[in-house]
Amino acid sequence: MIPGKSPAVSASAPRPVTFSRVVSFASVVFCGVLPVFALVGLFASTIQDDAVAFDFRPFYAAAGAVLRGETPYPSPGDPLRASSGAYVYPPLPAIGAIPFRVLPLEVAGLVVMALLAAAALAIPFVLGVRDWRCYGLVCLWPPVLSAIQTGNLTLFLALAAALAWRFRDRALASSAYVGVTLAAKFFLWPLVVWLAATRRLVAAGLACAVGIGLLFLSWAAIGFAGLGDYVDLMRRLEESVGSDSYTTYIVALDLGMSSTIARAMWLVLGLGLLAAVVAVGLRGDERTAFILAIATALALTPIVWLHYFALLVVVVALGQPKLGVAWFVPLAMVVTPGSGHPTPFETAATLAVAALTIALALRASVGGVRPVGSDPEPALIRAPARAA
Repeated sequence: MIPGKSPAVSASAPRPVTFSRVVSFASVVFCGVLPVFALVGLFASTIQDDAVAFDFRPFYAAAGAVLRGETPYPSPGDPLRASSGAYVYPPLPAIGAIPFRVLPLEVAGLVVMALLAAAALAIPFVLGVRDWRCYGLVCLWPPVLSAIQTGNLTLFLALAAALAWRFRDRALASSAYVGVTLAAKFFLWPLVVWLAATRRLVAAGLACAVGIGLLFLSWAAIGFAGLGDYVDLMRRLEESVGSDSYTTYIVALDLGMSSTIARAMWLVLGLGLLAAVVAVGLRGDERTAFILAIATALALTPIVWLHYFALLVVVVALGQPKLGVAWFVPLAMVVTPGSGHPTPFETAATLAVAALTIALALRASVGGVRPVGSDPEPALIRAPARAA
């Protein structure tokens, strides 16, 4: 050893374990590795159980009926159970499923599941979320996994809602996105109220026109088959599967209240949220009003299954664009079985988790402090002036 020189530190000496290193490693495992395993396992299990895109199967069958010139709708005497495979949507989704008829059912279902997984990741991106950990957590949310596995429309509708927010100051774009959701599945109608409450009256009117126009054209394309019986079809559907829903109406019934009182409570909650959309929107807080509009849609929908809560991705991404508690709360929905005969505890717990998630997003939104870079609409694409 040369005098005055300290022995060199061995390059193989172990690096000290620090709290930041532990957190970084845990983030990679929980938000990076685990979501990949969850998605791969989801696809593998659905193939093994012959449950690929179960809710997409009625769309696929309805598309075939449209191509054959037949009605896609069930007869008045046909059963309307969750497993019956009856098509109960407006005609637009059936027409949109026609391109998938070139593929076998299972292959088409896997393609739809892949598209839904992409939509789940596109939603936070559209809304300005750039923290990679948030994307991993979304892929672990039980409602998102349920939406992907079932092959339902929910994530596509959520993406349309996210795009309506991003292009909120472009009347044609925002009205088109909202209008398509109205024609495909009516339950996001509170977004029209949000447009009007935030003084986007032209966009609100155009959204209604787009929705009505697409409904008319799509029903005309199938010779208006099923139009006269559609209201009765919705009534029968609620009577058949409404008791399996995650709604305050069902919670009230589970608590022993009469149907009249339970339905009154359900309506009071939903209409109260709708009034809040109007009040907050008129006050100028459009972000908070948008979150409340999504909450209103969930509250006033008579049939709610687990995948509906995938809409909370929009809520959390808007309220908290960086990683925070709100991104973890929906993981607690693991207590629910998804759709079909939840226990009273599972129904109440799922709604409590959804309410807490919305409350945390509202708290962050009302705080008004946005992280740098969280504005989901860059200056290059922002309209020069708000539409009337």
